[in-house]
Amino acid sequence: MHILVLGGTRFVGLHVVEAALAAGHRVDVFSRGSSPIPPGTRHVRGDRDGDLSGLDGDWDAVVDVSAYLPRQVRASAERLSGRARRYLFVSTGAVYDLERAAPPVREDAPLRSLDDPTSETIDAATYGGLKVLCERAAEEAFAGEVLSIRPTFVVGPQDYTDRFTWWLRRVRRGGRMVAPVEPSLPLAFVDGRDLGRFTVRLAEGDAVGAVNASGPALRTTWGEVLALARDVTGSDAEFVWLPEAFLREREALPSRLPMVVPFRWRDNEPFSLERALGLGLEHTEVADTIRDTLAWHDAHGEATAGLDEVAEAELLRAWRIR
Repeated sequence: MHILVLGGTRFVGLHVVEAALAAGHRVDVFSRGSSPIPPGTRHVRGDRDGDLSGLDGDWDAVVDVSAYLPRQVRASAERLSGRARRYLFVSTGAVYDLERAAPPVREDAPLRSLDDPTSETIDAATYGGLKVLCERAAEEAFAGEVLSIRPTFVVGPQDYTDRFTWWLRRVRRGGRMVAPVEPSLPLAFVDGRDLGRFTVRLAEGDAVGAVNASGPALRTTWGEVLALARDVTGSDAEFVWLPEAFLREREALPSRLPMVVPFRWRDNEPFSLERALGLGLEHTEVADTIRDTLAWHDAHGEATAGLDEVAEAELLRAWRIR
């Protein structure tokens, strides 16, 4: 197959490219060239917000991993309509309206909407709704030939966001540490390498519509993942579980403790994996993801997320005297 990846130079896009090359496919990468172009690919220079003239070839499938705004998807999909057979859009599990959905959330669950669909402000309140509009823009141009892939948090090597990695580093450092809400709080994430391989497998097939791309293979919780990280790193971390109301009062949620989604559900798988497993999604063992993520970070990553030591100590002190 000849695959075009829109944004294939970092994290998820890079994992898609590497998986496609490993499967023997020809890969073109559309990017501005500000990041290194993966070896073995052909660079198609352009800009999602400007020059799309490079999108004048023919491809078997397009994988779009770099669009956050519906106009970006609309412009590229309209340009590529008739030049590619299928359009795979890497969306997000944040498209679901979790206030109206019931677990496990299936692909036909209610979706988010925006009060102002013309808004281009990307934040926690608009991110999911904008991705819904991106999915619809792709479908308008590639009617009946679009597959929207909806991952939850993507973690693992190459993760420049540092969200999951911060928790792993914090556990490795040991001592008393802030832990979110309660040990039974569900946690849903997928290793970026698994998402890359799954995306290529989907490109090779003919599935359309939407598919959740979550994990791990078995339902897990914050308590289980943090305990596993402690075992893997050999640390002496002691978890202090702080209630959601307190964390919000102290402004640790929603942004200073990454990946914490206070699901009101307990003892449920948050997202249905029935369709994904049927289409070939496979999962790396969580312990391997933890080891590989820390190894990549130690060699290449930067610390950009989470509470710093002073802020965490103050949070623990405030809870102790409360």
